[in-house]
Amino acid sequence: MNKILKSIIFTGLMLAGITTACVPSTSASQRDTETPVLVVSPTGTATSVSTPTASATPEFAPFCESGIANVSPPAQCQTPIAEESSSFCTKKNPYNLILINDGATYEALTRGFWCSDAGMKDGRQMVTCTGQMATDYEVSVCDPACAVPTVQAEITQCPQGYNYNNYQGCCTQEFQQIYQNCATLKLKTKICLVDCSVFRKQKTCDQNSNTCLWNSKTRKCEMRK
Repeated sequence: MNKILKSIIFTGLMLAGITTACVPSTSASQRDTETPVLVVSPTGTATSVSTPTASATPEFAPFCESGIANVSPPAQCQTPIAEESSSFCTKKNPYNLILINDGATYEALTRGFWCSDAGMKDGRQMVTCTGQMATDYEVSVCDPACAVPTVQAEITQCPQGYNYNNYQGCCTQEFQQIYQNCATLKLKTKICLVDCSVFRKQKTCDQNSNTCLWNSKTRKCEMRK
């Protein structure tokens, strides 16, 4: 009886080896879904069992609902007040003085110009802006209460053709418009009377570039026009 049982087990193991050798190799994508496993019982019966494995599925952020790509401003958002107070020259450089709401933000939009805080007056914030003489430029003044907070999310990846909307934490194909309650001031610096001819070298002329300009042909420092 023991010889017969041993013979059955040996035959079963031989069949299991042949079956395993004949199983075709699976591709990487097939292995990601399920993997066949051959189980042999003590009686010599071979059973094929499929065990699922984890698939490498890309994770994306959720899709935005239709029609909500635009971000609305907070309820406390107000129109900023900004106006020019005066235009003057200091140390041969032109300046514009503007008055804005206390706490409002400001930024020179024109290249070569910059603005800085000049203190408070009658509850209004004073800002001075400067740049090249006799030149038009723009300054943007915004209400900080209009700033829309971004959404913190772990997944910011979107499918091809979509952009991640970091203000709503979702993927959208629509153009994202952010409401910014800003006022734009159009200003112009005045002409400051400067004797640019006293600057005999290009280096010193360039140091007064707001009012003077080095003429490379005549090799002279001339006043901007």
